[in-house]
Amino acid sequence: MAFAVGAQVQLELALPSGVETAVGQVFAYDAATDRVVLRQPGSTPFHSTLRVLKGADVKSVVQIKAAPPDEVGSLPPVDLSRCREREEKAVRAAEIEAAKIGIGVGRTAQAIFDALAKTLPCRWDGDRIVVLDEIVVAPPYETCTSMHNDEAAAMRVKKVLDAERQRLRAG
Repeated sequence: MAFAVGAQVQLELALPSGVETAVGQVFAYDAATDRVVLRQPGSTPFHSTLRVLKGADVKSVVQIKAAPPDEVGSLPPVDLSRCREREEKAVRAAEIEAAKIGIGVGRTAQAIFDALAKTLPCRWDGDRIVVLDEIVVAPPYETCTSMHNDEAAAMRVKKVLDAERQRLRAG
């Protein structure tokens, strides 16, 4: 299936998540990889969303407006500093998410960390969970100790810890 660059189209897509309709302008088409890039309106009039779609996922095409004849559109300018900012932001977010995954810990430990992290700032210190930079939950993750004798904080963490262990036992 070929696509005319510049044409306004409505595509019916058969995706793993279900059938979807996508409307936009054909920005690019690569026959070798059978990929079409659809430019869709963004959150403001000055932004667009570019969506790369597999040609095999396109079940039907309705041309809303034909491509301009013999007009080669110029590509929009790319703000490289904005691209770098977005990349750096995405890398930082990925690093933060990766830091939430314990290395060499079991499912129970990770589930306990995830439960604690929903309400309290947590980080891994080897196989120990450090909560609020104050409370340490060490294997087997049944008790917690305060590094600075803050018993109120330790009791809060213990309460969440006990509730999560009970939830895990219940299955």
